[in-house]
Amino acid sequence: MAMGLAAMPALAQDAADTTAQADDASSEIVVTGSRLRVDGTKSPTPVTVVSADELSAMGPSGLVEGVSQLPQFFGNQSVAAVQKSGEGGTGWFTRGGYGNLDLRGLGINRTLTLLNGHRVISSGPFGGVDVNVFPDAMIRSVETVTGGASAAYGSDAVAGVVNFILDRKFTGLRAEAQNSISSRGDNFGFQGSISYGAKLGSRGHLLISGEYAKQDGIHSFEGRDWYNATGVVNGQVYPNVVSANSSYNGVILAPGTPLQGMEFLADGSGIVPFVRSSVSSGTTGTPPAVQSITNGGSGDYITRDIFTLFPDNQRNSIYAYADYEVADGVTVFAQYMRGQNKTFRYNDPTGSLNGTPTAATIFQDNAFLPDSVRDIMIANDIPSFTLRRMGSTQDIAREVWLRDNNVMNSFAGGLTWDIRSDGLFAGWQADLYYQYGTNTRKSYQKGLRVDRVFAALDAVDEGEYTTGTPNGNIVCRVSLFGDAFPGCQPLNMFGRGNASAGAIDYVTGYEPGQTITTPIYYADTGFERGDTMTFTTQEAKVNTTRLRQHVAEFAMNGDLVNGWAGPISLAFGASWRREAIRQIVQDATNPSSDHVDGRPVACSGELPGLRGVSAADCVNTVGLQYSKVSNILGAITVKEAFAETMVPLLDDAGPIRAANLHLAARWADYSGSGAIWAYKAGLDIDIADFLRLRGTYSRDVRAANLSERFDKTGGVAVLDDPRTPGVVEALNVTRFSGGNPNVKPEKADTWTVGAVLRPSALRGFSLSADYYDIKIKGAIGQLGPQAVLNGCLLDNVAQLCDLVTLASDGTPTLVGDIFINVNQNRVRGLDVEANYSTAIKLFGGGNESLGTRLFASWLFENSQTLGSGVVVDRAGQTGLQQSDGAPYGLPKFKLTGNMTYANGGFSAFLQGRYIGSGTQENTLGNVPVNSVDSAFYLDLRLTQKVAFGSHSEIEIFGAVTNLTDQDPPLTPYYSTFGAHPIQTNSVLFDLIGRRFTVGVKFNM
Repeated sequence: MAMGLAAMPALAQDAADTTAQADDASSEIVVTGSRLRVDGTKSPTPVTVVSADELSAMGPSGLVEGVSQLPQFFGNQSVAAVQKSGEGGTGWFTRGGYGNLDLRGLGINRTLTLLNGHRVISSGPFGGVDVNVFPDAMIRSVETVTGGASAAYGSDAVAGVVNFILDRKFTGLRAEAQNSISSRGDNFGFQGSISYGAKLGSRGHLLISGEYAKQDGIHSFEGRDWYNATGVVNGQVYPNVVSANSSYNGVILAPGTPLQGMEFLADGSGIVPFVRSSVSSGTTGTPPAVQSITNGGSGDYITRDIFTLFPDNQRNSIYAYADYEVADGVTVFAQYMRGQNKTFRYNDPTGSLNGTPTAATIFQDNAFLPDSVRDIMIANDIPSFTLRRMGSTQDIAREVWLRDNNVMNSFAGGLTWDIRSDGLFAGWQADLYYQYGTNTRKSYQKGLRVDRVFAALDAVDEGEYTTGTPNGNIVCRVSLFGDAFPGCQPLNMFGRGNASAGAIDYVTGYEPGQTITTPIYYADTGFERGDTMTFTTQEAKVNTTRLRQHVAEFAMNGDLVNGWAGPISLAFGASWRREAIRQIVQDATNPSSDHVDGRPVACSGELPGLRGVSAADCVNTVGLQYSKVSNILGAITVKEAFAETMVPLLDDAGPIRAANLHLAARWADYSGSGAIWAYKAGLDIDIADFLRLRGTYSRDVRAANLSERFDKTGGVAVLDDPRTPGVVEALNVTRFSGGNPNVKPEKADTWTVGAVLRPSALRGFSLSADYYDIKIKGAIGQLGPQAVLNGCLLDNVAQLCDLVTLASDGTPTLVGDIFINVNQNRVRGLDVEANYSTAIKLFGGGNESLGTRLFASWLFENSQTLGSGVVVDRAGQTGLQQSDGAPYGLPKFKLTGNMTYANGGFSAFLQGRYIGSGTQENTLGNVPVNSVDSAFYLDLRLTQKVAFGSHSEIEIFGAVTNLTDQDPPLTPYYSTFGAHPIQTNSVLFDLIGRRFTVGVKFNM
């Protein structure tokens, strides 16, 4: 069989060959998207089926890479996608390293991921399942329902369902090992697995599988000559764009003085003018000053020094399954699954003193100042200046990182009863199961300690400061006033590589081994619960998020009665689910994580000798830069009942071979938001053997996830002060995203209509086309921090002012942005799939076959109606949105086509992937910065199978991904936050380049 293509001559969306995937005991199966045990050809819902072999050929690195080649997916989160829209920021505010799926570009939260038809616990509070922890070696196929399926499966199935089907009937021994490497000699990877399956007498089956994978990260652009720091200056695209606000050496901001716009030498011994090129914007030293050094000028490539393109990744999984027929027709089963996914990456920005919001104030008596600079300050009566500086690999940048360890455990047990006795339910099947799952994500973050950095920057000569005579003993000034900062080490940030190891450790490290006992401050209830915890400090700040899920379900399905055109099928059941979260932060700077009154960063003068503290930092509630995460405790309970039926309407009535009506409904009661209905109606019509028509309407629902209900995270936001109309006045504020326990479920109305063509004159060919239209009402979203700030300061809306904190001078410092039912979304498009396979006689030597498969998707609309009533359509956005840098992967056209030639044990697989051209941001219009080129990738895989013995074979394969080494298109954006340009969109395009995979499989 040719990589699953020749084995699947029928169109997967038609599901005509799904019967072949049935268990040996039955010719009927449960088709994804339906609770009925019916032939897949009778389903009105589009279903794409991809075999495990084809999935492996499409993406050798893992499940997410393979599934992402299907054009119905937009912006899947993978290990390689270091950017992700909707969860922006750094540190703990992203899904970095997860393998989450996104159908239709509606968001990961609206795509339901199943394993063998059952829910799987989410990988984090944001929702979404990490498919990286699935037992890759045991996946038989992946079925994707590209229509709403809430009536069948409940919440989250708004955009559709992705069901990973396991080969639970496997017997024998299977082992696999493969290595991979990029053409640049980096990103080395290894993957290995071993599986064993055996019958337990004549009534049972046992299956055990284990897998391990490791892939080295890429932490710089070295070897990728397409990278030239392309960014945006004054609305135009230029290469070699750098910050004129900050540098690795340090830029001086001292308006009206001779020091303004000067830059320190690399060795810190003096200063030179920061030369502005002819292509520049802004005032030197002031965000967002930026320039291109193509035409001359100063500046540093911040991202060239250190930037994670691909994190270090390591994962492993264990899967065990057993079933046994304990009585005639009654089979019990037990299942255990464990998966672990570990990642490491450097954070961006790499320790920021560029005024977003942290800025360094340097005083005239700083002991590290060159005498020439101090003389200028004395002569011109300059008591201090602001130093704009980014961390480099020669000082603090190597200590700004995030390490993740995500572990999922799942236990399930249940029974299946094939009712073989007479009576009302004769021939029916009853299923009962219970599943308990946990997911523990432990994150370690290290970075700039803003609670310490101001004390360390204020370095003085002890002798000169105390006696007037220098003695060469440079100390932190605060040390001369007491012990408020024990162990303080003076930090030299003039030039690069001039800071001592002790100072770097002081402003980035923790003291491991300390025992701290503290009350716990929860995001929603504060200290009311009275909980306490004791923890031992580690080398970094630690966040532990533990999710728990209980699921119990009972379902029955079978034929109810014989109707006028065939048996009327019915399925019904009930389920109960509880999901809970407990997130605990171990932060020595604010042990209780009190984000109201906890203030680890003291203001100038609050502690003896302390000065030069940024006003925005001293009202912050975290001591580690950009790491505002709260303690969370919450739970959701769901009770559901569902039913589904198929009523044959016509059977061999003239040109109509068959017509079937499908009806489904689900009632759900969510704690905190009440009861809601989901329902669906579908019709499929077979006409004269060669044409099938199908269509559905569904009301789908999505309840808020744990993050949207209980989470509070934070980060930096740069907002415009609404009190100064006509004047752009940037405000650097801390933003927190707050959960809302009472947010209501969102509702979606989905229409699909399609046709499947199978011309008898062309055997082995099939073509399908399906149009879809999804409208979401009351979509769960946020107003945005700017809208919250405007509503408070301009309109004095009380509930919005409760979310805004002002400093003593009236400057906003903290802005909240809670989840509410505010938005409407609409997505429309067309999916086309074609499939052709045939036996051929070309070279001889074996059974020759040729198979081709084509997936194409047109996106007509992906719009959001904001709370203000403004409609924003992002269909066609494939770059980085210029207003905020959010990456979007929403091309209007995507196509994946592959061809497989098979001859005996040899097969060759060739795949082409096309991503249509697009825009950076649709609202910008026709400006130079707004266009994004298309991309085309070629992939090749060669396989040779050799049989030995009666039931054994060995398979050797080699693959090349991105065969032509296609460079990623430019999607330039300048990040004021990180003080560097972002050149391309890692969510959509390939940043690694050509890579090779070789491996071997053994089956017996």
